[in-house]
Amino acid sequence: MTNSNEADLRELARVIRKLEPKTSDASITILAHENREQIIAALKAGLDHDVPVQASSGEYANHLATIRVGSNKYTIALDWRDVYISEINYCPCRIPPRSHGVLVYHIDYPGVIYDVSRILADNEINISKLNVSREQKGKNALLVSLTDEAITAEVAAVMETLPQITKVISLQ
Repeated sequence: MTNSNEADLRELARVIRKLEPKTSDASITILAHENREQIIAALKAGLDHDVPVQASSGEYANHLATIRVGSNKYTIALDWRDVYISEINYCPCRIPPRSHGVLVYHIDYPGVIYDVSRILADNEINISKLNVSREQKGKNALLVSLTDEAITAEVAAVMETLPQITKVISLQ
């Protein structure tokens, strides 16, 4: 575990703290077998709380930890390049530290990608990566759009007016 990885873990925990206003009820499950103490220290520092920690006995290829806050679960992974959030509530994604972008929680409907992309394009915001996952057709879904530019509160507010959008959160 490098110092850079530890700084990135702190930053990802800060992102989760931004997404989850009540991190006081968070918990961490460590999935990695190596560098557990460094991972725990970095995540606690980023969450800015002394949260309960448990260790998993399973084998996980590249997953380092999960952070649960209320009913939400965030999985943090490490590959040969980056430390990143790899899942949000079982929806796969790849959110590296210091990313610009937006999380759009919605009820699955045809055209959500077009609707969100149109709003970003109208505001001259370029998409660098896009991922959409759903529980099943017509059910809860998550669109994760990483962008080259920051998403302002005004742009997020426009997205929230779209049909079947339940919550929009800027990563900044």
